[in-house]
This record gives sequence, structure tokens and C-alpha cells, in this order.
Amino acid sequence: MPPQRQLLEIAGTRNSIQITDDNSRTLIDPVTGVAFHSASGALAETRHVYLHNSGVEERLAQGVSTDVLEVGLGTGLGMLLTVDEAVGGNAPLDYHALELDLLPVGVLRALKLQTGLKTSAVCESYLDWYESTLFAAGQGSYCWKYNEHVTVTIHHHDAREFQFSKAGCFDAIYFDPFAPAVNEELWAEEFLGRMRALMREGGHLVTYCVSRRVKNALKASGFEINCIPGPVGGKREVMRAIRRA
Repeated sequence: MPPQRQLLEIAGTRNSIQITDDNSRTLIDPVTGVAFHSASGALAETRHVYLHNSGVEERLAQGVSTDVLEVGLGTGLGMLLTVDEAVGGNAPLDYHALELDLLPVGVLRALKLQTGLKTSAVCESYLDWYESTLFAAGQGSYCWKYNEHVTVTIHHHDAREFQFSKAGCFDAIYFDPFAPAVNEELWAEEFLGRMRALMREGGHLVTYCVSRRVKNALKASGFEINCIPGPVGGKREVMRAIRRA
């Protein structure tokens, strides 16, 4: 029998807050069961699958300039953890995220996203900017500059239609849309091929999904794929795809 995890209602939204096993919070639709993160630990999953497996965590700790693209900003947890690591390592970071459905700032505040950050001011600065600049804005690209070295651009667009102006510019892609059953086109060979074109040689695309269908699409679009152990208590395997010549 699966463990019973605490749910907190959020007024005005169909989603609830779920307290995950590492005491961090995520969003879940209590009717469909679709969640933004693993119930085994939102924080642990995000750090392991995206920051660690992509090599971004190590690069930033060493002060190496890094360019990251996230497909599916969601709650912003992956972005905030990455910015936090860049600040801690005094590393230049240019972070881009694609998201069509922006969450209300009240929901983000209720998620207590500062949990797990070394520098809580990162979250405070982002949410203040988000509330004043981003959420009420129409589709477009909006830039949050945390400091002179760290810049985040959120592209409020449909990822299927958005085109970046140049190729080969990202060291890592956090590929985090909802599952293929929900966002089928984003997991197709055509879209994954576009992602590969955006990456530098040797760059890593990392994701939680290891379905045969996604493996085949990644291979067909030119990636070298590896299934690697998932986070403790979470999925048995997750995916790392490498851009080779």
C-alpha cells in the first residue's frame, strides 16, 4: 500500500500541495494524480536528475561559465537550485526556460521554494521579480538578472513553436515537460532533434523519462543515450542523452 502523503489545498486552483518524502513540496492534481515532481522527494529528484546528471552542478562549483535550457519551467525549482549553485560557485550562468502555463505567484510562495537553497535571497528576488514583471505579462521573453554574472530568461511561449536565434549554445538541457501521454509532441523525434541542434558538442540532455518510445526518439534524433540510477527512493532509472558529432 503506497504511503499517505499530506496534501494541502490551494484556494482558486485545482492543484494541491503535496509534502514529499524529503519534506520539500510539489504540486499535484488530486483527481488525475499528475504531479510536478516525484512524491519520493521533489528537491532530491530535481537536484539528482537535472543538476547532478547534467554535470551542471560540478561545472558551477568549479566556477565554469554555463548555459542551460529548461523545457518546462514548472514551479521553477530546478532553475532556483541552479542559480543558487552559480551564486555559491561565483560562476557565470545564462539560464533559459520555456513555459507556456505560468503558475500564480501565490502558489509559488506556498511551495516554499527557498527550502534547500544555500542563499534564500535568490528565491526572494525571483518571486518579487516574477510578481511584478512576469506573471501578468503576455507571451514574450523576460529577463531576470540576479547579479552581474547570473541571468535567467523565461520564454513565455509554446515550446513547440518557439525558435532560438542560434544553435549550439547550451551546455545542458533540463528536459522536464509532463509525460509523453500528456505532452506527446515534445517527446517526438522532430522536437528532440531541435533540442540536439541547440546543444554544444558533448552537452547533456537529462530527463526523468526512460520509456522505450523516448529512447528510440532520442536515438533517432542523434543522441547517445544512457540510463543511469535514479535518486534514492525514487525512480530506478533516469535518462542522460549526450550530443556527439
